[in-house]
Amino acid sequence: MGCLVSKCAVVPAAAPFPGHAPLGAADDPSKMLGASSTAEVTSCNDSASVSISLRDPKSPSNDVPLAPSRMRFLETPSLQSVPVHSYDVSIDTSRAKSNVKVVSMCARRLNMQEFPSGSNDKPCDIYWHNIVYQDLKNIVTSSTSRVNKFPSKRKHFRTAEGFLFAGMTELSKKIALTRALQSMQRLFPNEYQFYPKSWFIPEQLSSFDRYCASTVNSSKKPWFIVKPDDGAQGTGIYLINKPEDLVDTSERQLIQEYVADPFLLSDGLKFDFRVYAVIKSINPLSIYVAREGMARFCTEKYAAPTTSNFENLYSHLTNYSLNKGHNSYVHTNSLKDQMKGSKRLLSTVFYQMDAKGVRTRRLWHDIKLIIIKTIIAMIPEIMINYEHFFHDAPGPQCFQIMGFDILVTSSGEPILLEVNSAPSLTIEHVIPTGDPDDDEEHLPVRSIVDEVIKVPLVKDCLLLVMDLLDEEYSVRASPDSTASSKRSQDDSGVQRTRRPHLSEIFPGRYGHISSHLLVLDRAVYIFLQFVNLKNSTTVTISGCRSFLKKCNLTGVISTESLEKHFAQISSFFAGTSDNYQAGLPFHGFLQLLFVISDLKYPLVDHPPTRLQNLLMACDLCLRRYGVRSSRLRRTEVETDENQNSTKIYLLPNRMRGARRNPAQIRSRSEAPPILQQRQNTMQAPARPVKKPSPTRFPPV
Repeated sequence: MGCLVSKCAVVPAAAPFPGHAPLGAADDPSKMLGASSTAEVTSCNDSASVSISLRDPKSPSNDVPLAPSRMRFLETPSLQSVPVHSYDVSIDTSRAKSNVKVVSMCARRLNMQEFPSGSNDKPCDIYWHNIVYQDLKNIVTSSTSRVNKFPSKRKHFRTAEGFLFAGMTELSKKIALTRALQSMQRLFPNEYQFYPKSWFIPEQLSSFDRYCASTVNSSKKPWFIVKPDDGAQGTGIYLINKPEDLVDTSERQLIQEYVADPFLLSDGLKFDFRVYAVIKSINPLSIYVAREGMARFCTEKYAAPTTSNFENLYSHLTNYSLNKGHNSYVHTNSLKDQMKGSKRLLSTVFYQMDAKGVRTRRLWHDIKLIIIKTIIAMIPEIMINYEHFFHDAPGPQCFQIMGFDILVTSSGEPILLEVNSAPSLTIEHVIPTGDPDDDEEHLPVRSIVDEVIKVPLVKDCLLLVMDLLDEEYSVRASPDSTASSKRSQDDSGVQRTRRPHLSEIFPGRYGHISSHLLVLDRAVYIFLQFVNLKNSTTVTISGCRSFLKKCNLTGVISTESLEKHFAQISSFFAGTSDNYQAGLPFHGFLQLLFVISDLKYPLVDHPPTRLQNLLMACDLCLRRYGVRSSRLRRTEVETDENQNSTKIYLLPNRMRGARRNPAQIRSRSEAPPILQQRQNTMQAPARPVKKPSPTRFPPV
């Protein structure tokens, strides 16, 4: 990690054994040791990875970065390999594409059975795809299989690989994400202030014009950053300070108020964080965060944007794809060198920020809450798209790795910039020559920073979705294990703790302070009653009329008024008022619910309360009416006797789907809660037996 020495109790990387040189690009990976939260090296397929998880052993939390004052940075050594646990798990990597190297490496590290060309004999436990494919339902045929992508609406596009579905990429596009967050901002304005002021054009161009006019006489006139809706890797981004500078107002773009006061280290370079999270399931909702992330630095010193420097994107954008070709980009080959590199470990930068007085523990806490709140805002459309995609068949259990781009202001406040639903999992890079006339293709070289972050991320993700994460780390930390015993202490005899790279943040650690944000799931249930899921994920005007009738709301809003509001909302979301056939997406329907709740409950001051009152009334009406009542299950919160392990149940599985019998359940952690409770009773008869909860269905 570096060379600074302090009086700490935990060593991020053990000192080199006699006769071993420090880890370099040419080290033999077969001599690496899979270690603990201090240093974890994965060796497979001519590559090695060292996972450095800097954690404070005195901290009660499993996901708090190690206090920098208690770290000792040493060069990572080559270590001897030890046997690892073997799991009876199969994984199909035939469509992993750019992810295949790291996924295959982790699968072999865990002794999982890999099918690089696919398996025709029987379904695999895990399918790893680089995107959502059109024939997903034909490939993943078992509802007990896991696939690493949540499907999106069946909108597909042609590529060299054939027709592909948009997947969650559609939901994490800049405008779709902004709409979801703006809906939550309307309900919880004080809890969704972590996203910059944003406008999407052409729909909100007039609103943006009015805002700019209101700031003309301001002492600090704001700057804005313009991003194409479907842009990636920094392409098409530019800065403006007035509406007249917009290049093309007919193209779908997102305009964000530019954060002009980023936190800077001593090198004066702007940077942001890429923090990785995993949605393990949406039913129950389960979110994990990776302990280690990435800091990406610009290649030219930062200066607040002016009319003379706003075009210098090398000082304003941190995108790797943009900066890697700059002559000042610093590629690093060791963990020591990365402390001054253009790509650094999150824990390294936390250490550097802590030295400048930033409360990094508080910062990490706030970042995790941003991740939870953002995913909660995205959940409704994830649920709807899952139901749409698998409307005619039991769907598999989906999970997904996501990347959150976080900027820290000069005051230490984290700001969400973007969400990447398909973050790069490559663990190597190509070093450009800097010669624009050099067209020669250069072989990729090892990226130690990417390995440290992404190999443990993928490895723990595979364990997590198979409910083997706790088993893996409990086995490795067992005092009865000889190998574990050898790894339990470093060369100075310091005891090490063994913790997973992934840590649950919802519901486990933050469910009690964020579960109140789950108010839109009931709106999803109602929305689904009036949508033809086979063909669409939008509700038409006729569906809205049916909604008013069946929920006894015709006395609250007339048909004429409904059609007027429908046209206005349709124009806002689609750019045209003549959209009766295309219909309203979920967040458009939600805007209609806001209108109706304001009319029905004018004396209630609290917007979330007005909406919840309306949803409860609609819920009761629909239950009496008998409209697909099986979909109208309320959100349920369960806690054990120690107030732990809260489970938030959202969308129920299809009632027609057959449940697995107990013999098919792989592990106790995978059993439905009713079965878990019976097992707990059998194992601990002295404990008082609680009244069994209603039967649950396996997680989506």
